[in-house]
This record gives sequence, C-alpha cells and structure tokens, in this order.
Amino acid sequence: MNLATLPGLLAVLHALAGIGFIVGLFGRWMVLAAAERAATPASMRLLARAAAPFETLVIAGSMVVFILGVLTAWAEGLPLLGPFVGAGTNWLFLSLLLFLSILPLVPLVFLPRGRVFEAALEEAETAGIVTDRLRAAWSDPVVRAAHVYELTAVTIVLVLMLAKPF
Repeated sequence: MNLATLPGLLAVLHALAGIGFIVGLFGRWMVLAAAERAATPASMRLLARAAAPFETLVIAGSMVVFILGVLTAWAEGLPLLGPFVGAGTNWLFLSLLLFLSILPLVPLVFLPRGRVFEAALEEAETAGIVTDRLRAAWSDPVVRAAHVYELTAVTIVLVLMLAKPF
C-alpha cells in the first residue's frame, strides 16, 4: 500500500477510523458495565455520563468508517456490491451486509430501550435507591443481545478485512 496514492491514503484513514470506532465500542461497554454495578443511582448516572465520549466515538466512528470504506473500495476498484455486479459474494460484500445489519438496532432497540432506562434512572434518583425497575433496565436481555451482536458483527468485519478470505 502506497500512502502517496489515493487508495493508500483512504485505506489508512479507514483503518484509523475503525480503530476509533472499536475503541468506542469497548470503552462504552466497560464504562457501562461499571455503571451497572454501581451502588447508587447518582453513581450510575455519573458513569453513564462518562460513557458519552465513547458513544460519540461509536456514532461518529461508524459513519466515518462506512464512508471511508466505501471510498476506499471505489478507489481500489473493488466490487462493493459483489453478486449484484457479477463479482460473486466476496469478503467486502459480506462486510458491508454485516455492517449495515447493525444500523436497525439504533431505532429498534437502543433508542426506545434507552428511553425506558432513562425513566427508570430518574425514578431511582428521586427515590434515592437502586430500584428493581432500574436493575431490570440495566439487565435488559434485548439490549444485551443487541450489544453482543453489534460487537460480534464488527469483530467479524475486522477479521474479514484483515484476512480477505474470499
């Protein structure tokens, strides 16, 4: 990869954005895990706020990764749409599908369940104790499954990009 070329420069920028995105995913997960174990609603709120910069990395990083990935594929002349352009199913097409499959989690899981969590946290702060409703919101199995899927899909995309198995 020659950094003096447009494809090389785009590939490096894409990789750096990917690093930021993955740091955001892991950082958010670690801080929110600590928040879930906190003893008071105030501590939970503080730690949830501490996860905000990681969430920003996830949101911005995912958009930048996607845009730079598409631009890199275009600059390198790679068949982004694989079977739809006669190239067969390749690692790039599978990566695109996996990455795009994460997007519906935001409006279908993260936003609505986040509102439920926020209401439970406010209720617990008013009561001054960690309520059962708040514990249930923290351990929501749908949100956990969505986060596990998100991290798994991103990990598979990373492996596909590095290994380029097909």
